[in-house]
Amino acid sequence: MHPLSNFFSESDRRYLNVDELKSLGGYSQSLPQRLKIYRQIRDQELALLQPVADKLELQCVGESTAALERSLKLAIAVLRASAMAMLINDMSSLDDTLRWVEQSQKSYSSQATDQQCFNLLAQQLQRSLQPNQFQLLAPYLKPFQQLPAAIA
Repeated sequence: MHPLSNFFSESDRRYLNVDELKSLGGYSQSLPQRLKIYRQIRDQELALLQPVADKLELQCVGESTAALERSLKLAIAVLRASAMAMLINDMSSLDDTLRWVEQSQKSYSSQATDQQCFNLLAQQLQRSLQPNQFQLLAPYLKPFQQLPAAIA
């Protein structure tokens, strides 16, 4: 359950303590910036991903077109899931996407190409976003960049 949901689900039993109020206040203060980043990613998705696709094609010369397309589709899903997780400030919302990416990598033996694609995506986002914006998003991209290079 999302941490904010916990606050609301217990609202009839107790008031929030000092730490919970700080957490809620911090999230509330960062929400306008999170919304701005989310909208920017949503509105510029194609412009963000085209350079990633171009570089991936150059760096993975031996890969089939189908394999590159699969990696790019995963990158799109990773970008969207990471943007939403950043917006709602909930790392656990990435769990299903992480499992799905891992399963896809096992099925297609695409770990190396996918890692290259995810790293290119992070680099492109770092170039396209303001440093403080990328700093908010980066923790939600990191789990995908750190997937094992070879999943057992």
